[in-house]
Amino acid sequence: MAKCPVCETEYTPNEVETCSVCGYDLTPYPPTDEIPSGFWEKEKKRIAAAKRVWRLSQSQVESAQLIVSHLQSQLDETTRKIEGFTQSQSQLESQIEAIASSQLRSLPRLESQIEAIASSQLRSLPRLESQIEAIASSQLQSQSQIEAIASSQLQSQSQIEAIASQLQSITEAVQETPIVSSSSGFDYTKLNRLLKSGNWKAADQETAKMMLAVAGKTQGGYLYKDDIKNFPCEDLRIIDGLWVKHSNGHFGFSIQKQIYINCGGKPDGSHPGNTIWYRFLDEVGWRVNNRWLSWSELTFSLREAPVGHLPAISRHLEAVRVHRGLYRGYLWLLFIISLFDNCNL
Repeated sequence: MAKCPVCETEYTPNEVETCSVCGYDLTPYPPTDEIPSGFWEKEKKRIAAAKRVWRLSQSQVESAQLIVSHLQSQLDETTRKIEGFTQSQSQLESQIEAIASSQLRSLPRLESQIEAIASSQLRSLPRLESQIEAIASSQLQSQSQIEAIASSQLQSQSQIEAIASQLQSITEAVQETPIVSSSSGFDYTKLNRLLKSGNWKAADQETAKMMLAVAGKTQGGYLYKDDIKNFPCEDLRIIDGLWVKHSNGHFGFSIQKQIYINCGGKPDGSHPGNTIWYRFLDEVGWRVNNRWLSWSELTFSLREAPVGHLPAISRHLEAVRVHRGLYRGYLWLLFIISLFDNCNL
């Protein structure tokens, strides 16, 4: 069992996404090698701040509960007084009935006693009315106090909701932390955002742009075999990792590599013949009815596209025209597959 870093509620890792008590995001962090070195210190400060807010809200809730308990005791005491008054009145009525029954045998004396009792009750009536008014006033005060407590509880609930919102903001800030290669310093925040939002077409274009930039071709152009051969392994891992993560294993260079191997290709990017290559192209949906699809004809939909359909950025990189005017097709992918082998990915 693990504990929530904010409220210390126990939970089972990988089975819950948010804390059932404070709402803190409990989803696992990405692999540590994908997170900047300074991230943990910032995360500790954020969690410490969330703990302080959480403890303050809990203290306010406990104070409100103590006030409610005190007022409930006062209300119980008032209720007992009213019950005592009601019992006393009932006893008085019983006495009057007993006196009436007894004095029926002696009417003159009974009338005198009744007059005396009536006179006594008339004298006590103002005091009784004052007591009743005092009780009613006390009840109104108790009601006002209860309403004040209810209002305080609502404020506490609003504070708890505000804390949950702050925790959500912290979680979103963590999720939006720029993913920067520690070796080359390139920022993949935009690619991460496009993939997370499911904008696969723009993400494909951004992938091409970033790969060209990493290769030092800031003015555009093509990636050739030597460019990819010298491409940083860590940048390739970050780009591929983002595609695999946000597509739940549906897209990515590593997914395409596995499909290529399953079709008979070699891990180093070589292939015994065009039959294997065409089988791969048909498998990922880049060739339909023996016809190459242009980049604009591809399917930029996670639900409709075949597994491994993306990234398909050859129109932004290198496609080699060979015999009979046909595209041998996506030669850069073979280079990338061989790079995966060299990088042990």
